[in-house]
Amino acid sequence: MGLEKLGMSLAQKTSAWLKTCGKNRVLQTKPIKTTEIQGLKYKPELKTDTFVKKVDSWMAPTPEGYSTPYCMRGETMVNDHHNFHSYNRFCNSTFEERIKHLEHLKNKNYNRYKERIQEEMEEFDYQTELLLKDNASFTKLTPQPRDCVAYRGVNRRIGAPRQDYDVINSANVGDIIIPTRGYAYGAHYKLGAKQYMGSAYNIEGQKVLDPMLIEYRIPKGSQISSNMEHGGEVVFPALSKFKLISREDRLIEKLDYHTGTVIGSEPYKRVILEYIPEIPLLTNINKFIG
Repeated sequence: MGLEKLGMSLAQKTSAWLKTCGKNRVLQTKPIKTTEIQGLKYKPELKTDTFVKKVDSWMAPTPEGYSTPYCMRGETMVNDHHNFHSYNRFCNSTFEERIKHLEHLKNKNYNRYKERIQEEMEEFDYQTELLLKDNASFTKLTPQPRDCVAYRGVNRRIGAPRQDYDVINSANVGDIIIPTRGYAYGAHYKLGAKQYMGSAYNIEGQKVLDPMLIEYRIPKGSQISSNMEHGGEVVFPALSKFKLISREDRLIEKLDYHTGTVIGSEPYKRVILEYIPEIPLLTNINKFIG
């Protein structure tokens, strides 16, 4: 009875309120008026990648303020420009890597182990001396007349070591590093480095490589070997120093192998290194190795 009385009381009060307000039902709204839109403008589109991931292009222009490397026959290329590539496989390993195969001797024949370590050290030093002698040819090149850029593609199998990749990947922004004892090659254009960077995935869609694309910022006055072969190529002196400007994980266009059209994107590591234009020589090697 109490609930019935309460329901009747609410009904009566609601009915009285409707009569007072001049309404004939509770869900009655006022008629919609025409909105004045004259003078209104659309707000500019917000530039954001909050929802759309940025994909880098292989055909992007050089950074503002930089050009492709200058080259001139007889002025900007050292005689061994092409031969350095064959040297690199002997030069791109650290001393620690070169003596790993001797570990089995440590417990079996320690004296022989020490002898072999000494032999490897002498060979390592001899190779370094040859590199420094060859570097002298870079001092005769015409200096770059303006700031320029070059590109290098490298990759590392997941879980496998690679000296230049590992040195760059473990450095902090702002660090001065020597990625390799050997000669670093680079292309005048980003697309020229693509074949060396490789693809992160195999044909089965499994991620097997860690690709890295290095953008070298080369200051005006640098003496690097530069020619127009392979669409434009540069070589830096052995044991060159670089400053790590940035390193970040990004996406880059995936191109069809046959047509070159964009068919998607894939991950890579984008690195910017600033070349320090000091050529390591026998006369100044202590400055480079501390």
